[in-house]
Amino acid sequence: MAFELIMKQIIILILFLLVGCTTNPEDCSGVAGGTKIEDCNGICGGTAVFDECEETWDLIQENIFTPNCVGCHESGTYFAEVSGLVLTADSAYLQLVDVPNKNIYANDDGFVRVSSSGGIFGLSSSFLWEKINVLNEEHFNSDHPYYGELMPLGSYSLTNGQLALIEKWIREGAPEQGVVADPSLLRDTTVYKSPEFVELEPPESGYQFHLGPFDILPQRERELLYYLLPQTTEDIFIERVQISMRPGSHHFIIYTFTDEISIYLPEPNIIRNIYHDSQMDPESAGFYIYENILPMLFHKFIAGTQWPSLDYHFPPGVGLRVKPNFGFDLNSHYVNNTDEAIVGEIFANFHTVSETNLDHVAEILFLNNDEFSLPPSEVTTVERTYMFNEILENSNLPEDAEILHIFQLFSHAHKHLIQFDIELVDNTNNSELIYETRDWEHPPILEINPPLTLIPNQGLKMVVTYDNWSDDTLKFGLLSEDEMMIIFGYMYTE
Repeated sequence: MAFELIMKQIIILILFLLVGCTTNPEDCSGVAGGTKIEDCNGICGGTAVFDECEETWDLIQENIFTPNCVGCHESGTYFAEVSGLVLTADSAYLQLVDVPNKNIYANDDGFVRVSSSGGIFGLSSSFLWEKINVLNEEHFNSDHPYYGELMPLGSYSLTNGQLALIEKWIREGAPEQGVVADPSLLRDTTVYKSPEFVELEPPESGYQFHLGPFDILPQRERELLYYLLPQTTEDIFIERVQISMRPGSHHFIIYTFTDEISIYLPEPNIIRNIYHDSQMDPESAGFYIYENILPMLFHKFIAGTQWPSLDYHFPPGVGLRVKPNFGFDLNSHYVNNTDEAIVGEIFANFHTVSETNLDHVAEILFLNNDEFSLPPSEVTTVERTYMFNEILENSNLPEDAEILHIFQLFSHAHKHLIQFDIELVDNTNNSELIYETRDWEHPPILEINPPLTLIPNQGLKMVVTYDNWSDDTLKFGLLSEDEMMIIFGYMYTE
């Protein structure tokens, strides 16, 4: 017992000496034995303790703006001039945070480019977020028709991870320094997909068109036309166009006809296939049905899209005039690359307005280069310039017009497209890029506000690059295996 008591006393003495003589290390707050550490911002006990310590703004600039946005938004480009926004590393932050927009409608709605207010208010006050948040595509298209296009223009939308990083940065007050968002968000490389097909409600004032449903067999494509007689005996003025298509559509276009259509006007209310396909005649699949395509020589574009859905508002006070002479020819093209049959179907709405409510009457811009040849197994760039007078001749505007205001542009090509550029040029060989896309399936619709002004010594130049990986020479044609080189748009004069 005595020995055990002595040992307990010795142990207690040793523990006392250890506690009394040992100094525990202090944490960053000065507390001995404390557990606080500095985060990537150097803040003691801060929450920014991520695996990677690169500052959030630098991550956004290097991983998002520079590869996705700078190609258009750099000093001296047309896009930078129109938007007033340069996104190169030396300018982006100062031009974004708490800076008013050049878009007057966004300013009127209380937006700045990026708000430093933080939280949900900062996010909902940031026009940048409104422009890139493709997850809210339906709200953007429906509620803000004058905000322009979702960005990036001419490319794929940002990944869900890139969007999450920017959203978190804005919610944290959009600081230029510090780590306020987990860099691992960028690992999410998934991309938003548009919602499923929706049947449109008829417009309160205007016209609705419904085409289909119709079948497209596996590994086949089908392009068809459907003619509707005139809906009225008077000119109509369109202020809004809605289109909704089932998945698999290459494009949907609504045409009318030029005065030369005469005896070639098609029979109404029947489907006219453009070419024989395996659904009708397997031996003739792919060959044109010439009696059906002949009226296309007299087509006059009104509206259309390659996107699954479209909700386009003309600028305030502008309406597109459509004469009642020849009604509407609906053109649908579906491509089915699956092993199952798919169903095609389209709804389209024209919302109309009285001419007395308009300041400007718009006309169609349609420039079609059908004279090109693409050698097999080669990458080829084709150029075609349309100067002022030629553009005027291809329109219904007065022959003596001295100025054109172009407020919408978009391209049309097929799957061999690498890049489609549109340049503003003049007769002294000056040129400026105003539109570009590398997406043949869903080319962006460029809404230009204020409109692009064209005068007699200026024009539009198409610079289009194709990759013909096939063994055959490709030329202009209606099939997706052929190619096209078209500019669509809208314009008005004084």
